[in-house]
Amino acid sequence: MVNELARRLLAEVDKKSKELSKLHKALQKLASADMLESPRKVKEACKLLEQSNPKVFGLDIDFAELLESTAADQRQRANERKVKFGRMLIESAESEGLTCKMITTEPMEFSLPPFTVAVNLDQNLAHINYARLALAELPAKPDQITAALQKNLKMLETGWSSEQFFDVLYDAYRMQLFEKKGHRGERVVLTDLLARVALSFQNDKFRSDPVAGNYRAYGRVRLAYDLSRLRRNGLLQRNSRRLNLGTATGSSTRNKKGVLYIEESPGKGQYYLSIWFSPAG
Repeated sequence: MVNELARRLLAEVDKKSKELSKLHKALQKLASADMLESPRKVKEACKLLEQSNPKVFGLDIDFAELLESTAADQRQRANERKVKFGRMLIESAESEGLTCKMITTEPMEFSLPPFTVAVNLDQNLAHINYARLALAELPAKPDQITAALQKNLKMLETGWSSEQFFDVLYDAYRMQLFEKKGHRGERVVLTDLLARVALSFQNDKFRSDPVAGNYRAYGRVRLAYDLSRLRRNGLLQRNSRRLNLGTATGSSTRNKKGVLYIEESPGKGQYYLSIWFSPAG
C-alpha cells in the first residue's frame, strides 16, 4: 500500500519536475545572447512559455512582458541582418578570394562558384547548395558561410583525378551492363551507377573492415561535381572511349532521384538521365 502510494506520488513529482525543467531550459535560451541569434530556438522557447502556467509551480511570475520584449528584439535583429548581410557576405567572400554575386533578393540567394547560398534572414539560416543539391545548413553569418564554402570545396576537390574518375565510371558502367545483360553502348540510368562508384571510392581500410567508421562518403553531390569537372577538363574521351550523357526531358525531370543536375558553368546546367560509352571517333 505504502509502496503503491509512494510510486504514484513519485510519478506526479517526476511529471512536474520535467515540466519545470523544460521551463528552466526555455528561460535559459532567452537569457543567452548567442541563442537569441537563432530565431527557430527562440520561437520554440517562447511557445513553451506561452503554454506554461507558472502558478502551477508556485511561481508568482508572468511571462507576458518577456514574450513581448523577445518579439520586439527578434524583429530588430532580423531588420539589422537584412540591412547588413549582403555587404558583409561580399566582403567576407572577397577576403577569401571568392566571387560573390546576388542572384535574387526574394528569396535571397547568392552565387559563390561553384556553390549557391540561399539565405533566410528571418530564420537567420543559410543553405549551401551545389548543382541544386543541399550540402549544409548553418547560421547566416558571413564568416561561417565562407569558411564552410572553403571546407566543402576542399572536400570535393579531394579524391580522384579526372582520369581516374573516367576509368571508375567506365568500370561501373560495364558492371551495370553485365548485371542487366545489356549490350555494349546501351544507355543506362546515370544515378544507377552511384552505388558502384561510391564503392570504388573506398580505400583499403574500408575494404579490410567495411564498417561505417571507415566509409568515405560519396554521394550525388560528388558525382555531379566530378562529372562537371570532367567536362571542364575536356576529358570526355579517353582510351579510345567516349563518355555520353543523355538529357532528361519532360516528365523524367520530375523524379529528381532518377536524374542528376550537372553544371556546365556557374549557375547554368541541365538534368541528365542516362549515360553510355561509345568508341571514340
